[in-house]
Amino acid sequence: MKKLPDSGDGVLVLVLAGEFDSGTAAPFRRALAEAQAARAARTIVDVSAVAYADSSLLRLLVQAHYRLPQFTVAGPLPPQLRRLLELSGTAATLHITADVEAARRA
Repeated sequence: MKKLPDSGDGVLVLVLAGEFDSGTAAPFRRALAEAQAARAARTIVDVSAVAYADSSLLRLLVQAHYRLPQFTVAGPLPPQLRRLLELSGTAATLHITADVEAARRA
């Protein structure tokens, strides 16, 4: 997980890559807590490079949706993550955009 540099627009962009399960989600959990503490005006999470995700990532995305103002998940969604979001019903809850640029414009 990495945080993109601030481009002066008050948008925090977190880029996720690799596998996310209960053993690997801690850095993302901390980044979301920091975003909440810093009162980021908008938080975008780029999930386009997520290779695997389980309910640990799903839980963090849903929590962020309710805790952070203007929280957006940016794709394109990898097939496995898309299926997880659809099967869990959270695809309809989360604000999902095609990519980071679409999220910035939203």
